[in-house]
Amino acid sequence: MRLFQLHQATLPPLLALATPDDMLLLRRDAVYLLLSQHSWPCQVSVLQQDILQRGIACPSAVAVLSDEEWVELTLEASQVISCLD
Repeated sequence: MRLFQLHQATLPPLLALATPDDMLLLRRDAVYLLLSQHSWPCQVSVLQQDILQRGIACPSAVAVLSDEEWVELTLEASQVISCLD
């Protein structure tokens, strides 16, 4: 499983490489992507503090992670890909 981490509220072209076996983590302003409809290529998760700080409701299909769960997910991933822009 590869972990794609998005930080901005735009979908990067690199996300086209994601497969259903991968995981997408929306961080910081990327949580605003939850406000519009997307067909995600893989399972989506968000950090609890990012959702709370921005006051965004999280869809039930999206996993909300604590900081500890995020660290564990990072350790389990075969590759971590940070999409900073």
